[in-house]
Amino acid sequence: MLIRNNLQMREIKYRLVNFAIIVLSATGKVWAQMPSVPVPSPDEEIAADDFWWWYPALFVLVLGLAGAIFWRFKNKKAGKKAVRKAASKNKKSSQVENSWEINSIDSNKELEWLRKNHKIMGARGNKKSSVKRQPQNIPATEVPSQKSGETDSMFMPILSINELKFARPFEKLPISNDPALLSAIEQTQDEFEEDEAVRELAVRILNAFKTRNSVEALSQVALYDLSANLRSKAVTILSDFNHESVFATILLACADPTREVRAAAARGLTRLSCDRADAWTRIMETEEEGRVVQAARAAIEGDMVKSSFSRLVHPDSKFAYEGFALLALLIKANETEAIFNALENHEDINVRKAILHVIKVTRNQKALEGLYSLLERNNLPLELQEEVDKTIEEIGFVTV
Repeated sequence: MLIRNNLQMREIKYRLVNFAIIVLSATGKVWAQMPSVPVPSPDEEIAADDFWWWYPALFVLVLGLAGAIFWRFKNKKAGKKAVRKAASKNKKSSQVENSWEINSIDSNKELEWLRKNHKIMGARGNKKSSVKRQPQNIPATEVPSQKSGETDSMFMPILSINELKFARPFEKLPISNDPALLSAIEQTQDEFEEDEAVRELAVRILNAFKTRNSVEALSQVALYDLSANLRSKAVTILSDFNHESVFATILLACADPTREVRAAAARGLTRLSCDRADAWTRIMETEEEGRVVQAARAAIEGDMVKSSFSRLVHPDSKFAYEGFALLALLIKANETEAIFNALENHEDINVRKAILHVIKVTRNQKALEGLYSLLERNNLPLELQEEVDKTIEEIGFVTV
């Protein structure tokens, strides 16, 4: 700041000196150009008003020169004040910097002191911690014994489920008599239309109608059309409808012989937002044995049974009931091989207890043969053998 102020003062002085030189040089030139006044002869008469205007001009020049000198001294005085202010500010800032340096020196000294004494403080802390962490000699008889999974099984929500509830009703889709829709439904049937391109166009038309008859036509294409490409497209469209009425069709598509259709069905099931437990229960409520068996086999083919075992022991009762409903469907369809295999060999004892609880609640006679086989092989833990005996008795049969 001092250097900048000095430069400004020098520039002001330089301009004032230049202005004074210009004014003096102009005055000299004007004075030089003025004609000399001849000495009048006694015989000549001089007019009183010759060259009178030069005097006011000279007076104006003198006033300008005086003003320039006054302005120079005034700026010089203001510059000195500015220099004094800047000097005082610099002095204060230098004092702050010096105080910061002093503080930083003090902090550096403190850090150095801490580094020197760190080992001593750490040693003291280690001594204290080592004293606290010394193991106590507890007699082995005072340590409580606990079987693995015993406490967790007491709080499983699956054990509080004592019945299979009816599925909640849902709003059915409307039926449309649109001519374009009816024509597309006829064209999707390959016995009437052999051209795959025409059937594909009909499937696209059905996509524009979210109605009950369009869902039925797309379900026929998804399950029975000769083209795997059309079957997968129909499954994708049904999953985009996201309605309870399409669940069974997409589930059955999981057992399709073509990998493309199975992949589309697996993706479609993840898109559906309907309640899975209600969906499994609706299939059982149809009382169509063939449909129930197909759905159970499709669930096995889609690898849903294995994931349902982990849902049985889920802390959320909603997920536990979903696994309960699927196992009830498998038991009703007599597709129980995976169930009894898990009951005998699953690594989690709680899962085995939960499976046995589902069999007990469903009270289906088709599960008795599997329970008898388990007792005959004698591969179950003692507590599970006792639970199997109780289950058989509760169903109403007595072993011979």
